[in-house]
Amino acid sequence: MSEFDRSVDIVVMGSGAAAMAGAIRAHDLGNQVLLLEKTDLLGGNSAMSGGVCWVANNPDMKKRGLQDSDEDALAYLKHITKGEVEEERLRTYIRESKRMLEYMEKHTHLRFEALDLYSDYYAEAPGGRSGGRSMEPVPFDGSLLREDLMRLRRPHTQSQILGKFGITARQAHLALVGNWRTKVFMLTQLFKYMLRYFKRKKWGRDTALTAGNALMGRLLLSLKERGVPCYTNASVVELIVKDGRVAGVVVEKDGQTLRIEARKGVLMGAGGFSRNQAMREEFGPKPIKTDWTAGSPANTGDGIRMGMALGAPVALMDEAWWTPVSLVPRESSAWVLVVEKSLPHGIFVNEEGKRFTNEAAPYIDVVHGMYDDVKARNAAAPRFFHVFDATYRHNSVAGPIAPGYAMPDSALPRRFRENYLYKASSLRELAEKIGVPAENLEATIARFNTFAETGVDPDFHRGETAQDRYYGDPRCQPNPCIGAIERGPFYAIEIFPGDLGTKGGLLTDLKGRVLGANRAPIPGLYAAGNTTASVMGRTYPGAGGTIGPALTFGFLAAEAAHEDAAVASVSDAAAAQ
Repeated sequence: MSEFDRSVDIVVMGSGAAAMAGAIRAHDLGNQVLLLEKTDLLGGNSAMSGGVCWVANNPDMKKRGLQDSDEDALAYLKHITKGEVEEERLRTYIRESKRMLEYMEKHTHLRFEALDLYSDYYAEAPGGRSGGRSMEPVPFDGSLLREDLMRLRRPHTQSQILGKFGITARQAHLALVGNWRTKVFMLTQLFKYMLRYFKRKKWGRDTALTAGNALMGRLLLSLKERGVPCYTNASVVELIVKDGRVAGVVVEKDGQTLRIEARKGVLMGAGGFSRNQAMREEFGPKPIKTDWTAGSPANTGDGIRMGMALGAPVALMDEAWWTPVSLVPRESSAWVLVVEKSLPHGIFVNEEGKRFTNEAAPYIDVVHGMYDDVKARNAAAPRFFHVFDATYRHNSVAGPIAPGYAMPDSALPRRFRENYLYKASSLRELAEKIGVPAENLEATIARFNTFAETGVDPDFHRGETAQDRYYGDPRCQPNPCIGAIERGPFYAIEIFPGDLGTKGGLLTDLKGRVLGANRAPIPGLYAAGNTTASVMGRTYPGAGGTIGPALTFGFLAAEAAHEDAAVASVSDAAAAQ
């Protein structure tokens, strides 16, 4: 009797971008593949994300007349990673990400379009670009998945307009300014949503997929057409090691314990550990809470811990794909504040009522600023707030709260009025409500208001870069990110140092082989995505800096597993002779 309940060539652990890209490539190389997802839904963090993929010098840039080169991309990545990532790893990503895209476009349903205006996060750095390297997935008709549409993890609530439908990143940018065109656009989208009534009724949810759902819907359909089984509620609890090689997994599924052989290897694309409080406290900066993440509830570090148990070293465990967030009552995930931080007529302050960073900076840097502020003040229980005035409230979004022209204060649900949004007739009254020194808050805002006159922020340089201005309001001049905070009533929302997922994990070689204690690959074990230490080091090159590497190194890890098995087969045959 076999010691295994089932045998396949490659077991893939997880179901996000890294896992599905790896499963597709492994299958196309002629392998029997089994994908295992521990929750009841497929797609992981990637399905909840914006779905954007950062690839330098990509083919769609050329189609749009945007200039780029591998040399500039390398100069850029070397500059922003500050020498903490070896050059060959950066070169590998630049080269192989384009090969991955070309393969996926030719052989799968995956399609991306370059975002012409979405700049690198450090566009002014050597080799930086003002647009085109960030690519978003083409919208996807979810009805093509048929019954599997209901197996796809739904997008984050905040990406859904009126909680009903999604729009693309390009559309979101165009719709940011609340003019008549925005209103017409939203009415048009709502009308299209209504026209999809019968498709929604048939398939159980809206079928017009955008962002991360479009990305993962396209990958899932590609897997479905290949006949690759994707088990849900299948939790990998142990790696099986035989003769020094990872030979399979122990899985708990539907109350049963199964031993599954992986003849050529196990590929772990199981995400990071953003939802594991013990690991966050052990490795991360403090204070930190799992409530502050916008990541998938399944991100508990399973793959990382299994690799560590085999002696695999880790890196960047104190880092994450940071972003400021707010905690919305009755929402299970934190609310990411990507747009709000750049809009005029608002600022971020600490518990002393003082600014501490450039609010419009890349979101990873804003959180670094939050933790730097905590450390500098030796604050035991730090609190931060987004403070804004009536002009901001009328024109702009604030977490889940639509602009006042669309959602006036009188229409706000009680959960927002009582447990989320602070409101006061004066700054002094607002300071008392949020518990910060009133004189400090008044002085901070008085100084900031002088910046609105000149458009120059000498304290933190807000609005000086292309990235800062991307989500600014062009109606506000001379700086689209700086507007006076002077019209009452005044508002505040408490904010926290959150994340989209962790970025620390197992060390791998350039092809996704997990390294052991001696820095040699652990035979049969491969990893990609947030299960591994990021190729981007402690920084974030631009939108899609996590999805791009996940797809690429998942793709490469599948190739490595196939190649290693072929080499081993030749060696075994030679030894037998």
